[in-house]
Amino acid sequence: MQEKGLKNTTISLMIAVALFFDALQALLTLIFMGWLVGIFAALTFYVWFKSHGISFMKPKRLFAFGGATIAEVIPFLSVLPAWTAAVSYLALQSKIQEVIPGADITKSNLK
Repeated sequence: MQEKGLKNTTISLMIAVALFFDALQALLTLIFMGWLVGIFAALTFYVWFKSHGISFMKPKRLFAFGGATIAEVIPFLSVLPAWTAAVSYLALQSKIQEVIPGADITKSNLK
């Protein structure tokens, strides 16, 4: 049985795959085929995160993943590294919440 949560090597691999998808998508956008990579990347990362027990039912996670999916399907906007940003955010947020339960990297404690 697989342990839930992300290990450091899995996070590194996810970010590397996201960089690959973003680079491939930037190249294929020149011939108007970048949207195809976006769909494949969305399915890949959805299954990958779900297999590690990470749910997208929290609004911030849903917004990050959905925003990247929409940005990568729109022509010429798909040149931006949205997958790398979304995967980095989602993976690092889940890792921080494993180490410090209840921690949120988007909240500021400055007053």
